[in-house]
Amino acid sequence: MSTPVSFLPFLRIITICLLFFPLVTPTSAANPLNIVINEIAWMGTNNSPQDEWIELYNNLSFPTNISGWKLKSDDGTPEVILKGKIPAKGFFLLERTDETTLIDIKSDLIYKGSLNNNGERLRLFDSEGKIIDEINCSDDWFKGNNETKRTMERKDTLTSGENLENWQNSQDTGGTPKAKNSPGEKIKELDSRLSGEEIQVKETEDKEELAMINKQVPKPWNPFFTFLIALTIAIFSGIIVLILRKKDN
Repeated sequence: MSTPVSFLPFLRIITICLLFFPLVTPTSAANPLNIVINEIAWMGTNNSPQDEWIELYNNLSFPTNISGWKLKSDDGTPEVILKGKIPAKGFFLLERTDETTLIDIKSDLIYKGSLNNNGERLRLFDSEGKIIDEINCSDDWFKGNNETKRTMERKDTLTSGENLENWQNSQDTGGTPKAKNSPGEKIKELDSRLSGEEIQVKETEDKEELAMINKQVPKPWNPFFTFLIALTIAIFSGIIVLILRKKDN
């Protein structure tokens, strides 16, 4: 008479495998320019000079968790501890003091602390304290107009924020919160002269440059793969246990 098969060894093996292969997805390390400071309303709005806001942009093709990241100035005001996620190729809006800074647009985070109208050095740190983006406007803001309330916009999110030429005044008063930045007069003039073929080449080059950045970022580990690994180990281990028991019998 055959001995009844017990599933207890299988359950034990699966439990051990899951302990050694946790289902918690590790956080991938960030690289410079993964997330960038994209637009700054250091001058406030027409409603109030206190209505300052800052916009971040995610260059990556997948959502990025920025909880534990910091956006801070050298003088300590503002110093913002970030939380939440930025959508793939999406924006993250920080409004000063309360939600009424931009009435028609919902913020992703409210912060406290004013920006100096004479300039600030802003740095974006990941959760490990590594600098991901930096703008040194300590002597004066690169762009933006206090009288017309035109914001300081980044031209190219894949180019260093330390480059003065990579910034422009927003085309319209109030800027482009949570939306694509203004094309800029020089860029519009250049695009009008480019042929369709040249535009396509430029877009291809931009995609290749972004692809190089994406390759540097480890892809998040899929928990389902972890379960499959654990299950495979459990099955093979169970087969070995059964073979050994048959030999003993």
